[in-house]
Amino acid sequence: MTATEQLKKEHRAIRLALFLLDICRSKIEKENITDIEKIEKLTEFFSVFADRCHHAKEENMLFPELEKAGIPREGGPIEVMLTEHELGRNYIKIIRESAQNYKTTHNNSALMKISEAIKGYVNLLEQHIYKENNVLFVIADMHLSLQKQKELFEKFEEFELNEIGKGKHEEFHRILDEIKSEFFGNSKILDVRDIPPVQRHDFILGEFNKLNPSESIILVNDHDPKPLYYQFQAEKETKFEWEYTTTGPTIWSVKITEKS
Repeated sequence: MTATEQLKKEHRAIRLALFLLDICRSKIEKENITDIEKIEKLTEFFSVFADRCHHAKEENMLFPELEKAGIPREGGPIEVMLTEHELGRNYIKIIRESAQNYKTTHNNSALMKISEAIKGYVNLLEQHIYKENNVLFVIADMHLSLQKQKELFEKFEEFELNEIGKGKHEEFHRILDEIKSEFFGNSKILDVRDIPPVQRHDFILGEFNKLNPSESIILVNDHDPKPLYYQFQAEKETKFEWEYTTTGPTIWSVKITEKS
């Protein structure tokens, strides 16, 4: 595996955590449900896995190699990424401090501060990941040899072991799975944001057709999938249930259930 392939793989875990964090925000705003324990677990994931591990690999290893290859640190994508890393740290600090404040005071203003910070953080990191996957990592693949990429990957593995310890990576994935299960049971999360739009509807309908009665999929999208709803109405009539779980501004998600 190359260094950029590993970082993209980590992005998938980070995006799942962002979705789960946005579910917590949605519950605060729509249902006044405060999943503070889940929020604290997720902010720990972002602080340790996303920042101390993932971002540190980029800052301490990938970015210096890109500079050696002629990519300037200032005035280009590296500077943008570094700035956004700092912005992300500030958002997480606000979320954690506000969560502690709410646990002590049950002050509604602290709850609203959590919600707004989550909204800002989710939007920031989703855009950040898009830019890395589609700009920065493309540049890295063009300028770093396969041998250098493999060397970086080995350094990543060693760094992660030294920085967060053996088994911590797997523990975080278990935590994400537990939170996902608490929110959605055994329902499959279907994130279609990386699928070309022209292919999405057929893919989603294909996955829905695999469901047994009362089973659900959780559709995650980058816009309101209302056109898909109309297609379901036309093709499935009354044989489905449609329930929004998040309604933007960055992530849209729907629970689609097969009715008997």
